Amino acid sequence: MSYALFAHRKVVLTGELNMVSLQQTQRSNEQYLLATQTLSLQQKLSSLQAAQSLELAELYKQLSTTTDSGVRNTINDQIKQKQSEFEAELDDVNREIYVVSVKENAIEMEVKRLDTQVTALQKQLEAVEQAESSAIDRATPKFQGVG
Repeated sequence: MSYALFAHRKVVLTGELNMVSLQQTQRSNEQYLLATQTLSLQQKLSSLQAAQSLELAELYKQLSTTTDSGVRNTINDQIKQKQSEFEAELDDVNREIYVVSVKENAIEMEVKRLDTQVTALQKQLEAVEQAESSAIDRATPKFQGVG
């Protein structure tokens, strides 16, 4: 292989390596954003559960202090309505968490693929550099007795 071909191959491999490294960085940034989003959703889920507990505790307290059957029926209806509303909200947040988790898994698999690609490109670049070095050593005349 001529020196121009070695140089060209090194430029091509270096370009590919830089491109894949940039993709790795972008995917890592996406992973970070998704992890942040997951944390935010988990906090939202905890807040909803806490709010649900407080509101239901207040309704149960009211229920325990009244003897009027009409008021008790109204409070029971309120409890059922709140439970239904909270279930819908919790389902929405859990669905969002699931969607983010699926995205995280897909990006994680892509990052692993990119890691493998970077390693392969680095090995190819190293092999070209070693071949170039060997070719240079073979092409350089050896002078005996100099030195």
